[in-house]
Amino acid sequence: MEQFSRWSCIAHSLVSKHTPKIKLGQVHQLLAACLGHRTYASLPVADLKILNQKPHYVLFDEGAGLARAADLGFSLTEAQWREVTMALRPSGITPFWLTTMAGMDSAARITFEDSFDFRIHAMEREVGFPDGHRGLSTRCHSKEDEIPDFLRFDVHGEVCGYNEETSLAIPVIAVVEFPKVGRRMYGDGTLVSVERRGETRTRDLDEDEYDGEVYWMSED
Repeated sequence: MEQFSRWSCIAHSLVSKHTPKIKLGQVHQLLAACLGHRTYASLPVADLKILNQKPHYVLFDEGAGLARAADLGFSLTEAQWREVTMALRPSGITPFWLTTMAGMDSAARITFEDSFDFRIHAMEREVGFPDGHRGLSTRCHSKEDEIPDFLRFDVHGEVCGYNEETSLAIPVIAVVEFPKVGRRMYGDGTLVSVERRGETRTRDLDEDEYDGEVYWMSED
């Protein structure tokens, strides 16, 4: 079953509990709005093939779907529509990230932390034995309402290592980039650059505990 058809069947079964008269074609309109389309008719032309090819990230605009429901005369509440969109997220249903522009901050940090870039390994060897690297904060180069052709983030982080005496960290700034592949879809992230930004410091091992927000991600 195609990805959009799978979503539509699930969404229709849940939405119809609250608005029994809604038709499957109208649910198509709601989901198309979440993908940035004014009508369902433009979705097959522009994005359906890409969606079925499993893009890495889809910026899913829940508010646009709710607004389309109101335009069609259906009084769905935010909580009811949220129930529907959350049902689309398990990896057995959607094998990629359904997220927001704000959620892409986490994608950028994870791209940096999962990288095996030679520049990072070189820095690790400067201080002794490699001990991984981590992102501490991110900054998007675009505004919240922009969907650029290349979505770029600065990731401020640390390259960690240790020697016989202590554990050390080198402050760095990395640029991570995601290519746009659909109207609100992005491909896999790339580590464009990573540069030292400061002096090596002694690291407290308690700092390794991450207290950030976790976003849903495919298990594929």
